[in-house]
Amino acid sequence: MTEMTVERWEELYDRAFPQVYRALVAATIDRDRALDGLHDAFEEGLRHPPPHDRNLEGWLYRVALRKTRRGLLRALRETRVTELSSEDSTAAVLQRLEVGRLLALLTERQRAIVVAHYYLGLSQQEIAEAVGVRRGTVSATVSQSLARMRERGATHG
Repeated sequence: MTEMTVERWEELYDRAFPQVYRALVAATIDRDRALDGLHDAFEEGLRHPPPHDRNLEGWLYRVALRKTRRGLLRALRETRVTELSSEDSTAAVLQRLEVGRLLALLTERQRAIVVAHYYLGLSQQEIAEAVGVRRGTVSATVSQSLARMRERGATHG
């Protein structure tokens, strides 16, 4: 493992912040909580660097998600999942809105697991450790979540 100097940690912050922040917002539906959790994760990484350099974005997501678990969320319908930009194409905007709508059909835990799996590419074991469940629960949750989004998405779309 390469030593995590302050300079390397700053580079990681610049590189990983946007993607991990978006994943946390999608999982928690709370921008402020996501931002606080991510800043706490970066701070923890400076104090206690991860044991390896492999998938540092995944490590940040797991630590930040744990930090956001306390005192949880407002309902999705009260907070938009993404901010729309005038630079976005209409198709991309519509796709993000649809993804946000489908994620809104899930519980907080289901959202956290689905986002970690599909958006960040974490392994089932990494997700299990981050969320505090067994690996088999992660697999079952992904399957149940996809079925719920398919079923509810088709009836409400």
